[in-house]
Amino acid sequence: MPDRACPQPARAASGGMLRTAALLGGFTLGSRLLGLARDMGMAWLLGGGAAADALVAAMRLPHVLRRLLGEGSLSMTLTAGLVRRSHGPAGDAAEERGRAHALRPLASALAVRLGLVLVVLTLAGLLSAPWLASALAPGFSGPEAARVTDLLRICLPYLLTAGMAALGMALLHSMGIFWLPALSPALFNLTMLLFTAAAALGGWPPASTLALGMFCGGLVQWLAQWLALRRLLPDKALPEPVRPDRPDRPDWPGRPDYDIRAQATRENPGRVAWRCLAQLPAGLLGAAAPQLAMLAAMSLASGLGQGQVAALYYAERLLELPLGLVGVCLGMASLPTLSRLAAERNFSAFAGQLGTALRWTLLFSLPAAAGLWAVGPDLVDALLRHGAFDDRAAYETGLALWAYLPGLPAFALNRSLLAGCNALAETRRTAVSAGWAVAATLAAGTVLGHSLPALWSSMAPALAVSLGLWLQTCLLWRGLRLALRRCGQAAPAVPRRVLAQQAAAALAAGTAAALAVWAASAARTAGCWWGGQWSALALAIAAGLAGWLLCLAVLGNEDLAALAGRLRELRAK
Repeated sequence: MPDRACPQPARAASGGMLRTAALLGGFTLGSRLLGLARDMGMAWLLGGGAAADALVAAMRLPHVLRRLLGEGSLSMTLTAGLVRRSHGPAGDAAEERGRAHALRPLASALAVRLGLVLVVLTLAGLLSAPWLASALAPGFSGPEAARVTDLLRICLPYLLTAGMAALGMALLHSMGIFWLPALSPALFNLTMLLFTAAAALGGWPPASTLALGMFCGGLVQWLAQWLALRRLLPDKALPEPVRPDRPDRPDWPGRPDYDIRAQATRENPGRVAWRCLAQLPAGLLGAAAPQLAMLAAMSLASGLGQGQVAALYYAERLLELPLGLVGVCLGMASLPTLSRLAAERNFSAFAGQLGTALRWTLLFSLPAAAGLWAVGPDLVDALLRHGAFDDRAAYETGLALWAYLPGLPAFALNRSLLAGCNALAETRRTAVSAGWAVAATLAAGTVLGHSLPALWSSMAPALAVSLGLWLQTCLLWRGLRLALRRCGQAAPAVPRRVLAQQAAAALAAGTAAALAVWAASAARTAGCWWGGQWSALALAIAAGLAGWLLCLAVLGNEDLAALAGRLRELRAK
């Protein structure tokens, strides 16, 4: 992004994106903390042995579907399409009412057709559960494979509930409502915690109970979205187009300036819904790259020995906290604005908005990776090493977490890059990038699995995921540059000076946190009170945060100054 000041509309749009990202971040933080509590309960009940491997393998496909359908990827693709179909240039209250009226018949048509597709897919999955289990964990055999099949059949109906919840999220996002979709994962985690408590206190079979909890959690998410939509969407659609004075345009949904909001009031909503759903496969595949890469990593881990699949899962769950707060929030917050700017063909503001999202993503994801490198093993011990989760499971989970960290910035950047591609209707390019990412993960995982020493074998699948995600980042960035160049607009760029400042601050954060961990370890050996596990973590996090802020302030980072200014504005209000 250029160093010169942004135009006022772009600056205002960036401020709105950051406010939305902050709102999403607050809800996501609560959801991720509940998710950590859920995973702590699972680790306490099952540990890192064969039972945990079976449950993780069975939940992997529904968990991938949860990430795709229930927490952003399908919602991201649908949101971009819905915004292109319901947004023109910013209008008054009458424009907003017309937008809601246009969405009502389209929402009903989408719900019926998407529900039908999901029911067929769910039934097909239930019938093919043994083959799916074999594909998910080819290293399992005998009773372990049979257990995976049984648990998979309990989890698979989650596909229907998560898909319908995702449609609800997309509709709410397209209307500018973010708080309820952001709260939805917390509802899922609360439901899972209730089932975890039932397994612990009621003597129910832990694995089967947690698998059933996944389906019930999806049901709660679905009901929450659709009860809200019943109140927000008007009962009847407008009989006339919202903007009849606008000239008709060629009927081609792939164009950024295609105005289907007027078309939807003249056309059969069913045909419009099918056109919207037809764009999903390519867009969904592109957004699914991280989940598909992790699915490939689990397949590789199943052949590395007992406990490797569970270690990969627990490491991924710890990685989700910074990812949810940075990459997912900024990606989802920027998508509606980017889609609107693309529909208006305001590519200058589009590039400015995307550049801001990329800068802020790097600002937070780089120190998050450095901090997790410093405190990773201690974090695993504090959160998970209880009950059946023994020292070996903690060691393997810590190695897998370290191996994921090089890919954390790529994972976070991809959310904003995918938002830009979806806004420009470049869904085919996102699908191609996902295919290359998964292929790179499988190839790198196979090579690393045979190259790394046995003591570090847990790192091979996660390192392969990191390499695959960086490949996708490069491909998405190249695709966006080409797409914007065709529109006569230069691609956004983060200045090298800013990149150097952010990298130096991340290094300072990691170094400060590592020194704090070392000091706490020495204090623990000496018997000091502040050398305890939780005290050491708190000290390391505080030291890393202080080192990061101090380094940015000394280097005169503009983003830190902007953040401080916004905080002062909020405090003044």
